[in-house]
Amino acid sequence: MRLIAETAWHHDGDFEFFKQLVTEIAQQTKVDYIKFHLTVNLDEYMHTDHPAYSWAKDRMFTEKQWDEILSIPTKFNKKLMLLFNDIKAIEYGMKFNPEIVEIHSVCLNDYKLLRHLKSKINNLTKVVLGVGGTDLYEIENAIALIGTSNIVLMHGFQNYPTKYEDINFEKVRRIMHLFPNFEHGYADHTAWDNENNILITLFGAALGVKYVEKHVSIRPGENRTDWQAAVSIDQFNKLTDKIEVLVESVGNGAITLNSGEKSYSVFGPNKKAGVLIKDVIVGDELSEELYSFKRTGQKADLSQIDIVGLHGKKFVKNLKTGHCIKKSDLE
Repeated sequence: MRLIAETAWHHDGDFEFFKQLVTEIAQQTKVDYIKFHLTVNLDEYMHTDHPAYSWAKDRMFTEKQWDEILSIPTKFNKKLMLLFNDIKAIEYGMKFNPEIVEIHSVCLNDYKLLRHLKSKINNLTKVVLGVGGTDLYEIENAIALIGTSNIVLMHGFQNYPTKYEDINFEKVRRIMHLFPNFEHGYADHTAWDNENNILITLFGAALGVKYVEKHVSIRPGENRTDWQAAVSIDQFNKLTDKIEVLVESVGNGAITLNSGEKSYSVFGPNKKAGVLIKDVIVGDELSEELYSFKRTGQKADLSQIDIVGLHGKKFVKNLKTGHCIKKSDLE
């Protein structure tokens, strides 16, 4: 499972704060990817009549500033995840060869944006499609437009304060089943001070997703963009520890018994084994009347199924009542 630290617009245009935020995330967490919202051409992304246009315009960074910001994660062996809001952002951001790129749900079917991104990626580029708050038609259309099989469907959306019933993990599970050939992720937006913040995120992680995303802040609770869902670095690290336990518990899905299961499944002390309820002599045939299945202090190398399958086989030893039947006892 891969962890994503989301920075979004939490910087509020404060360049020094942004550098500190990214540096501390990179230095102090085990995060795999640090995610950035790249907007280079605001007028392509947003019309001037949008209530947030002036707000966003005052918080834009230059490409030179972005150069400095995006160089920080690599210094600490963290990977970039770039979310593109406009074509110029794609042109600029792809120069960094990001392993993962994303199209937000608000742009999910902007065919011009998707078409341009498609022309810039290769078979190794993982494309995240934000699908929170979208219907199946939109998801299917976006998949067709981007035209790659290397897709992650990122579930979860921002609706502050988060209502548990709006998360709808069962819907997420059903969509995952509808698109089994793609990877999936869960972007959690539970309120940072909600007592169940980590628990809700773990519920999402336990669905079998490959990516878990959280907003992270170095000033939790401060009234900044996305502050409602931005957990502290300490909270993020606690979540990381819990997810490591989850991943260890989930295992690899192998149907064959692992070493722990094998030690639990020993026939005799744990699982019932075939124990003689009568004395037998050489030449007697194994039959149902000669044994009973019991737990015993003796270890057996025959399962209950094996014993039944050996009916009619002859004993090659004289054995007493209470003996646990083994392979070597029969011809």
